[in-house]
Amino acid sequence: MLGSGIFVLPGIAATNTGASVWLAYILASLSVLPAALSKSELATAMPTSGGTYVYLERTFGPLVGTISGLGLWVSLLLKATFALMGFGAYLKILAPQVQLVPTSLSILAFICILNILGVGKVSGLLMVVVGLCIGLLSVISGASVFTFSTEFMDPLFPSGVTGLASATALVFVSYAGVTKVAAIAEEIKEPERNLPRGILISLLIVTLVYSGVTFLLFGNLPYSELANNLRPIYSLALHVQGPILGSITAVIAVITMSSMANSGLLAASRFPFAMARDSLLPSRLGKLNRKYLTPIWSIVISALLMAFVLLNLDVAKIAKFASAFMLLIYMAENISVIVLREARVQWYKPSYKTPLYPFVQIIGIALNGILLSYMGFNLILPAFLSIMIPGFIIFVLYSRRKTTRKGVLGIRGKRQDLVEEKQEVISRSRLEDIDLSMDANVVVALFGKERSPEMLIEMGVALAEHSNCEVAHITEVPEQTDLDDLMDEPAELRSLRRRVLAMAVEKKEPITFDPIVSHDLARTVFHISQRLHCQWLLIEWRGKTAGGFTIHNPMGWLKGHLRCNLGIFRDAGVRYIRKIVCYTKGDASDAIVISTADHFAEVNRADITLLRVLPEDCTEEVQQRTERDLKEMAKACVSRTGINVIKSNDEVDTVITQTVEYDLFIFGGSQHSFVTNLFGSVDDKLMAKAACSVISVQSAPECSEDDVVKDYFN
Repeated sequence: MLGSGIFVLPGIAATNTGASVWLAYILASLSVLPAALSKSELATAMPTSGGTYVYLERTFGPLVGTISGLGLWVSLLLKATFALMGFGAYLKILAPQVQLVPTSLSILAFICILNILGVGKVSGLLMVVVGLCIGLLSVISGASVFTFSTEFMDPLFPSGVTGLASATALVFVSYAGVTKVAAIAEEIKEPERNLPRGILISLLIVTLVYSGVTFLLFGNLPYSELANNLRPIYSLALHVQGPILGSITAVIAVITMSSMANSGLLAASRFPFAMARDSLLPSRLGKLNRKYLTPIWSIVISALLMAFVLLNLDVAKIAKFASAFMLLIYMAENISVIVLREARVQWYKPSYKTPLYPFVQIIGIALNGILLSYMGFNLILPAFLSIMIPGFIIFVLYSRRKTTRKGVLGIRGKRQDLVEEKQEVISRSRLEDIDLSMDANVVVALFGKERSPEMLIEMGVALAEHSNCEVAHITEVPEQTDLDDLMDEPAELRSLRRRVLAMAVEKKEPITFDPIVSHDLARTVFHISQRLHCQWLLIEWRGKTAGGFTIHNPMGWLKGHLRCNLGIFRDAGVRYIRKIVCYTKGDASDAIVISTADHFAEVNRADITLLRVLPEDCTEEVQQRTERDLKEMAKACVSRTGINVIKSNDEVDTVITQTVEYDLFIFGGSQHSFVTNLFGSVDDKLMAKAACSVISVQSAPECSEDDVVKDYFN
C-alpha cells in the first residue's frame, strides 16, 4: 500500500476538499473495512491462490469471473502506473532535466525485463523499502509537529460534503493492497486467526500513517502550495528540515514507487495467467516460459497496457479510474459473502466469519456505492464500460465455449439446462456407483449436517414399508474441484457407512448406502429422485435460520416440483416416539399427514392425536362439524387415534404450545413463494419452534413430468 498513495495523492485530493484530506483517508479506510472483513471470511473458506478473482468466479460464474478478472488486472495496472507517474515527479527533483513520461516508460521497460527474467520477487528488499518509507515519514512527521499551525487548516471544507466525498473516493485506491494477502491464504499458518488479524492491523497502521502525515502536511503548508502538487511529501520535508531531508525524501520516494510499480506489474500479470488456466482467456497467456519459468505473454501485455495508460491519461484520471475499479470489486466481495451464506453452499465453511453479518456487508455495499456516485457519472460509465464490454465479448466469443461452470448463483438460480437435459445421466456428479436400475421406495438424502442420520434413516425405513430404502450421502464441492480427485472417503463417512449397514442387518430391512460427490446439489437430488422412481424423498432441515434474509430457500425449490412425496424433518433429539400429533388444516394435505402419522405410529406403537385450531368466534355448529370430520378421519387409522379441537385466534403459537406434550409433530407443508422465502413462512416457524421433533410432508403434484420440470426450473 505504501507508495504513491501518500507520496503523490494528497496533492491531487487537495483540489477536491482542501485541508480535510486527512479526514478523506479515514473515511476511505472505514469504507474498506467491510470488504477487508468479507475478504478474510472468503479467504478462509477458499484458501487458494488467486484471491478475489477466485471468489467472484466461484460465486457468480465465468462471465462475472471474466469481467472481474479483467477489472482486477486493470486496477492493479493503474495503481502501478500511478506509482510510475509519482516516480517521475520525484526523480525530477534529483535530475531536473528528465522528462516525466519518457522516464516513466524507461523504468517500465526495465521492470518488464526484470519480471520476464524472474527476479520480480525480492521480498527481502521490499521489507527494507517499507522500513525506509515508514522511518522517513516518521522523521518528517516528528519534525513537522513543531511547525504546525491551525491557520493553514482554514477553511477545512472549502467544497463542503461533496468535495470531501469526492476526495474520499479518489484516495480509496491507496488501500488497494490491504486485502491482497488473501491471495496467498493457503500459505498462511492458522489463517482463521492470522489472516483477519494481519489485514486489520495493517489497515490500522496505514490509516494512521496516511491520515497522520496528511494532517501534519496541511498544518504546515498552505492549500495553494499543495493543490495539484505531485510531490507533497518533498515539499513538507523541505519546509521542516531543508534541502538535505528533501533530497533524502526524493531518493526514498523514487525507490519506494519503483518497488511498488514492480510489485504491481508482478501481481497484475498473474490475473491473465490465472484466467487462461481457467480457460477464460487464450491458453497462450497461461503458459510459462521454459527458460525463465515466467508468464512472458501476460507480463508483456500488462506492460503494454501500462504504457498506453501513461501516454493517454493524466495522473488524476489514473487515480480516479483505479479507485473506481477497486470500489466495484470491494462491493462485489461484500455481495459474494451474502450470496454464499444465503445459498447455504455445502462446501462454504469459512473458519473465520464476519461479525454482525449481514449488516457489515450491507453497510460496505452502501458506502462503496455512495463513493462511486460522488466520482461522477462521466468518469464512472467509461471506466466500467471499458472493462465490461471487452469482458463480455471475450466471454461470448471464447470463454463460454471453453467452460461449463455456472458459479453458485447459476446453480442456485434458474436451471434451464436441466429442462433440456432432464433425461441425460448426470455428468457432473459421481453417480456411477449407484445401481440406478433398482428402484427405491424411499430416498433419504444426507447433506452432512444432520443431528442424527440414524434417526432420519429409521423414519425413511418406516415410510418404505419393507421396500428398498436408498441412503444417499451428498457432498457438494466447488466446480473447480475435479471429482476424480475425491475418490477416498473421509473417516466420518466410512463410519456412517458402517452404521447404516449394521442398521440394515439388525432391522432386516433392504437399506443401501451410497456416497455421492457433486458440483451441483440441486441437479443431483433431482436426478436421484427421478431415476430411482421413489415414492418419498426424506431430508432434514431446521427451518429458516436467524440472520437469513435473501429470497433463496434451500428447501423451497423442492416443494411442489418433485414427482414424489417430500418429507422435511427436524430432529429435536427425541428417540422414542410414543405420542404423535397431526396438525390438520381441513384441506387436501390432511390425507398425507394422517396416513404418514399412521405409518410412524404403527412402527413405533404410538398413539395419534388429530389437532385442529378454530377461530375463537366460530359457532358451536362449526366446532361440532369439525369434531365429526376428525372422528371420521381417525376411524381410517390403524393405530389408536384421538382428536383435539382448540379455539384460538393465534393459530401458530397454539399449535407450538401443544407440541410440548408430544414426541413427533406432523403437518402438511405449504407452497413457497417470494414473500415466504424473504420473510419466512408459517412452515418455517413451526419447524423451528416446535418443542418436539417435526416432519413436514407434502404429496407429489399430479401433473406430467414435463410440466413439473418446466414449472420448477422456470
